[in-house]
Amino acid sequence: MADYLEVKRKPGGDVHTYVTELVHRGRGLVIVRFHMQRGGGPPEIPVVVPPGSVSLGYFWSRRPYNLYRWRDPAGNLIAHRFDAVNGVRILPDRVEYRDLVLDWWVLPGDVLLEEDRDEFEALAAAGALTAAELAAASAASRAIHARYRHILDEAAELEARHVEGSDA
Repeated sequence: MADYLEVKRKPGGDVHTYVTELVHRGRGLVIVRFHMQRGGGPPEIPVVVPPGSVSLGYFWSRRPYNLYRWRDPAGNLIAHRFDAVNGVRILPDRVEYRDLVLDWWVLPGDVLLEEDRDEFEALAAAGALTAAELAAASAASRAIHARYRHILDEAAELEARHVEGSDA
C-alpha cells in the first residue's frame, strides 16, 4: 500500500499530519489505514487500544463527519469514532479537512458517547468557528444521532469490499 497523508486542520490553527496507508480512493470517498504502534486510548472514554491496533479512517467529501473503525491486533473491533468535519478535500496524495472538535464514540454494546461539547461551545462563543462550520457540526450531530447504525453498517460493507483480509 502507498503512503497517504491525513491532514487535520484544527480551529486554533494547528495542523496535524499523519502518515497512513491508502486503502481505497473512489468518487467522494477515501479509506486509509493507520497503525497505532503505541496504543493508548482517549482519556475520558472507556476505550483501551492495545499497541499494534489498526484504525481505518473513512473520509467522504460531501459529509460533515468522518469515521474511524478501531481494531485490535487480532482484528477484533474495539470501537468507532465519528468526528465533525468541514471542507474535506480528497487529493491524490492526501486527504485534508477542518476538524470541528466534536466527536462521537460508539462503544461495544451500542453505547453512543459525545466528546468535547464544552470545547466546541467555547470556540463557537469566541467566534472561532464560521457559520458554515457551525452548520456542518450541527448537521454532523443530527446525522450521527439519527443514523449512526446505518453509517456503521455502510462502513462494514466498504471494509469487506475494499480492505484485504477484512472480516468486517
